[in-house]
Amino acid sequence: MNKIKVFKSDEGRDRIRKYYNGILSFFPFRQKYVDTSFGKTFVLEAGQPGYPALVLLHGSCSNSAMWLGDIPVLMSNFHVFAVDTLGEAGNSEETRLDIDTDEYTRWLSELLEKLDISQAVIMGNSMGGWLALHFAAAFPKRTSALVLLAPAGIVPARQSFLAKTANISEDPDSAASVKNAIFADTAVPKEVMEFMSLVMADFNPITGAFWVLSDEQMRNLTMPVLMIAGKDDITTDTKEAAKRLAKFVPHARIDLIEGSHVIINTAATVMPFLLMKENS
Repeated sequence: MNKIKVFKSDEGRDRIRKYYNGILSFFPFRQKYVDTSFGKTFVLEAGQPGYPALVLLHGSCSNSAMWLGDIPVLMSNFHVFAVDTLGEAGNSEETRLDIDTDEYTRWLSELLEKLDISQAVIMGNSMGGWLALHFAAAFPKRTSALVLLAPAGIVPARQSFLAKTANISEDPDSAASVKNAIFADTAVPKEVMEFMSLVMADFNPITGAFWVLSDEQMRNLTMPVLMIAGKDDITTDTKEAAKRLAKFVPHARIDLIEGSHVIINTAATVMPFLLMKENS
């Protein structure tokens, strides 16, 4: 675990969490904290306990608010757990794990054990997709299906993107440029852009390259897999990612859509895939 300062100041942390929790206050989802050996983890829970479990993993510089448009649809058929990743801009503990080790995978495994989840659909966005990939490769029998939205971890990140993000913690202009490039022409609520401006001002994001799955790990993805990614993603060559996924996981469904990195409100696309999996 890396003992680095995740938020630029305590005041900045409080601003981010106040805005986040203000948004959550409008939704009836259950909220809980779960103690793990890696740190206290915040979870939003929705849906009936008897339904199949579905775990949602947000991207870097984000939190579970990104799923608020999807959860009402997903909870109609699934017991949903939206997890705030440790060391990110949410309510979980500020401890940042090491992306070059299996710490994130072990943390998620322990969290699911604490939540009494023996098997689940794992759905992740960007960094969350990277974590979902690594968890599914390590624990294929505990992953009933895998949904990847603009995931990191299939192919290396674009060097141009890594260079662009290198100084975003110190340079406000660089941070604004990265934010604009990531969102591109994606239409998002003003609250999302306001929150991202807060994050860019008060949060120190991960800026290194995410560990890419080995060929052997890719072959472990034996569960149903869906990947959705933008053709013009600034972070990753999604065509190469699609090609590599198809090579090692030939049963995967791959949808390359118009747009860049940000993908929102995907429940309408994801649900038919998940329901087909449940009924097969």
